[in-house]
Amino acid sequence: MINPQKILHLAVAIAAALLAGCSQEETPGVSLSSGEYPLILTAGGLKAVATPTQKSAPSTRGTVDNDWRGVTSVAVEADNEVKEYKVTPLDGESKTAKLEVKDGGEPFYWQSTTETKTITAWHPYSNTYPTAWTVEANQNANDGYKKSDLIKATATLTFDQRNTPITFEHQIAKVIVKLTADAGVTLDGITAVQLLDIEGVKSGNTITACKSDEATYLALLNGQKIEANKGFIQVNVGDNRFVYTPTAAKTLANGTVYTYTITVKASGIEVTAATGGEWTDSGSENVGVTITGVTITYDGTETEPKIGDYYYSDGTWSDGGLRKLYDDGTMEWAKPQPQPENGKNVIAIVFHAGHHENDGSDYSATGIGQQKCHGYAVALQDATNDCRPWGVYGTELGCCPTDGSGNKQDNSSTPDIDWSGYAWTQKIITAAGGKDKLNTTQNSGYPATYYAVVDYASKVPSPANSTGWFLPSIGQMWNVYQNRTSLFEGKTVVSGLKSDWYWSSSEYYSGPANYALYVDVSNDRVRYYRKSGWISYVRPVLAF
Repeated sequence: MINPQKILHLAVAIAAALLAGCSQEETPGVSLSSGEYPLILTAGGLKAVATPTQKSAPSTRGTVDNDWRGVTSVAVEADNEVKEYKVTPLDGESKTAKLEVKDGGEPFYWQSTTETKTITAWHPYSNTYPTAWTVEANQNANDGYKKSDLIKATATLTFDQRNTPITFEHQIAKVIVKLTADAGVTLDGITAVQLLDIEGVKSGNTITACKSDEATYLALLNGQKIEANKGFIQVNVGDNRFVYTPTAAKTLANGTVYTYTITVKASGIEVTAATGGEWTDSGSENVGVTITGVTITYDGTETEPKIGDYYYSDGTWSDGGLRKLYDDGTMEWAKPQPQPENGKNVIAIVFHAGHHENDGSDYSATGIGQQKCHGYAVALQDATNDCRPWGVYGTELGCCPTDGSGNKQDNSSTPDIDWSGYAWTQKIITAAGGKDKLNTTQNSGYPATYYAVVDYASKVPSPANSTGWFLPSIGQMWNVYQNRTSLFEGKTVVSGLKSDWYWSSSEYYSGPANYALYVDVSNDRVRYYRKSGWISYVRPVLAF
């Protein structure tokens, strides 16, 4: 699994223009003379991906090209003010750079040893952070690819933390198009690769991709939804125009790489589309299945999890029988289905491979050890033998997705926007006063979470490299319900869902203090009910 999408680490250092005899050690609370401790930044550790192999002059390079040459300045905001910091590459390969206030400018200063500074930095430089970022239409000319990149870093530091690294992240998405030639066909006649009907382009709605090498094209775009049944990737071969039209909608997320492998044939093109991966040196994430045309075909190997796989108590998984997954969501399974590996203890079934794009949970502090997970698995049976209440009525916990302005989103009619079950469960645990305070008392103990997190874990321990069991969000529980036949039927080790109601960890967006969401299996719907109501069962899940 690849590391989180980071392109460079920013170590904040203090340039000590110290007076003779002044110690580096300061007594807490001591005021610092104005002009004595300027803020100087060191940027390094670039990990930008997919650098074009046909380099031009250094002036065309930028953060997207894995070095600092050609980057003249960055914006640094602190103390409610934005200043321009110049960039001076340090090492031979320009992987690190010194960032200091532009010549003639007044730097930021530390005023006290107990001061806290909130620092925001971005590139390209502008007086204010460009919230409405637009990308270049022609990214194959005039540095259009480099100019389309936008990076940003934020951190809150105390004087004692002044050397703490700050991380810049890409604020746009990347598409990589890899071309291969069918027998008897060459790539010599390709004149351009373009992305069609794209929002947020400076001129028009088409992006001409940057040619990295003979077979690789790169494009940057704002994160957005690519609609089904509309042309997306166009390959221009001589006078011919071949267009890839996805049959299912897909959301391209900022900070993520999406790779499409296109085979150019005499009669057209064939597309292999990889799932989105984090923007790092290792490129797009491989989920262990290959998408050919409109199907996902299992190739007989098991390097990454896929839907329906058996998940074991030692944190490993094996083939659960999925053979094809079509763009419309229908699946084909091996008959008979594979059995679990001998000598291993199955504890769950994988219901989603890879980190879901709408999961805002941070798994760094869990056994996963990184921000994003490898997949999600559902328990083999319910955690309760009868219905139980959700928990405290009349208290809002914040278990609902919000937009960029903090407005609650409708997670009832569109449950798939809400996949942060682990994060919501942690909020519930905090509200209870800690995991040890969860219990069956509905006015304080949050029973549904207790049965998922504490009681079930005592019966079915989870692997050390997982999150442990938690109460699924409405999007996660809805996904399990929708795929229940494929996930459970034909597998003797698992019990299916009852024709009843199942709690989620999600609060109802329109009444979060009083109502939580549940999946109504018997009536094929998502509904809300009083948190104090004894109406739903509990089926735990985990991330790994």
